[in-house]
Amino acid sequence: MSVADHTFTHMLRNSGEVLAEVEHRDVVLRRRDGEDLFLGLWSREESVRDALGILARLLLAATVDLDTRERVASSLAASLPWTTFLPADEREEFFAALTSTAAACVEVDTFEPLAHLIDGWRATAEVHANPNLARLLNVEHAGPPVKIKRPKAS
Repeated sequence: MSVADHTFTHMLRNSGEVLAEVEHRDVVLRRRDGEDLFLGLWSREESVRDALGILARLLLAATVDLDTRERVASSLAASLPWTTFLPADEREEFFAALTSTAAACVEVDTFEPLAHLIDGWRATAEVHANPNLARLLNVEHAGPPVKIKRPKAS
């Protein structure tokens, strides 16, 4: 199914046409002064959330065994090529956080924490991939020393 794209103004002027379109496909409403909006049927969204929930639970259950978890973590690059830049121990840490966070997100019905987790780990991979960036981030800064701990996976 493709996603239709309209301006918010078009929606205001042609709401009946856009609402009829939503019956068949999702619509993105582009706004100049704010974040774009998503318009779709709840039944379609609910089926996506249900499918994600099943996949998250299956992945979590399938990786209870340590050997399986390590094998899957080591093959992450096939699905998420940027994980190649993570050291092996961090790849395993990312995978453990990914599976537990995905399952938790299903339970609370919000996926923003999962998106933030993935974005954070992708940024970590970028630092590992770019020695110049790593050097810039490791430069001593003037001022009082403030130790920042890396957040633990939830």
